[in-house]
Amino acid sequence: MKSRLQFSLLLMFFGFSIAIQDDNELIGQPEIQCNADTIDMQFRTRKQFNGKVYVKGSYNRPECRVDYSTKDQYGRPVGGIKLNHGACNMDRQRMIAPEGMMFSTVLIISFHPLFLTRMDKAYHIRCMYKEAARTVTAAIDVSNLPTESVQSDLPMPTCSYTIRRDQLDGPILKYAKVGDEVVHRWQCDSDDYGLLVHSCYVEDGQGEKQMIIDERGCHTDRLLLGDPTYVEALNLAYRESFVFKYADRIAVRFQCEIRLCLKEDGGCDGITPPMCSFKENSNVDAKQVVKRSTLDKMNIVPIDADFFSQTLYVMEQEENDNSTSKELMEVSKNTICMSSAFVSFIFVISVSTLVLITAVFSAWLYTQCYRKRMAKNSSIVQYA
Repeated sequence: MKSRLQFSLLLMFFGFSIAIQDDNELIGQPEIQCNADTIDMQFRTRKQFNGKVYVKGSYNRPECRVDYSTKDQYGRPVGGIKLNHGACNMDRQRMIAPEGMMFSTVLIISFHPLFLTRMDKAYHIRCMYKEAARTVTAAIDVSNLPTESVQSDLPMPTCSYTIRRDQLDGPILKYAKVGDEVVHRWQCDSDDYGLLVHSCYVEDGQGEKQMIIDERGCHTDRLLLGDPTYVEALNLAYRESFVFKYADRIAVRFQCEIRLCLKEDGGCDGITPPMCSFKENSNVDAKQVVKRSTLDKMNIVPIDADFFSQTLYVMEQEENDNSTSKELMEVSKNTICMSSAFVSFIFVISVSTLVLITAVFSAWLYTQCYRKRMAKNSSIVQYA
């Protein structure tokens, strides 16, 4: 009786919780404030919000989660949802077009105190901080000869970093297994600019990351990812690899810096492609330094930007390989065949036994009838 009462109370609690949750919802879209050092999010609900707002992947970190059930004297949540730039695994990305810095993160508004439900919402927050264009002028009286300004601006390219299945032009991956063959692809849609892939990291989405390509564009661990291969036009680089992941993590993402250089008049010489096979050769390093210093004097400054691959959800390999599976299938087939033969044998034995029992019973019944008839005939003879 006591257990039934507890179960009923539990059902009533969950029903009451669901009723409260379904009775509340967001009104409109959240308002985002991109401040100088922080990002704030404000939102409205139909009734008082008593849930939580947290950064995706950082729920267990108190500084990345706000509990709206705790209010101050004015009825506002204590602390509110305010994130400093770079906090709670916030992405910090240098952009090419428009030129500037972008901070982005994913905030989740959860109505239930413990679980994610259909009422909850996730928002990808982006704040773009553009670099201010500064023009410096100076008037120098040299002569009365008029000056004419000639300016030619090349459009900045659109670049991307994707992970493809099996080959360079394969489909973009989202799900994979450990050991699957993939191709990392870095590309800029321009014939005027060349690119250098450098400073690459692999991260697990929870703050842990590991460098796999150094600042010079050379690999740090060939088992994870080797040196990128560059096409002749220098606007595309790629590298074959095998899928790997962190232990006890299901997602990985890669971040790389791409350095752009103008190919005209040798603007990419000494920058890309990197000479990774001669990393230990100091003479080659000196030549690269000379070339880059010459480019600096010519005011040809390379442009760096940050790029992220898609998030890749990785499953572990199956415990049994194909050969083992085939063996298991063969054993299963043999077992089925043996079982069928055994059932047939049992059926034959059962039918034979039934026939034998029927025959014995028939013989016994015939014997009984015969004895009764003989006894009857004997009594008639004696009476006569």
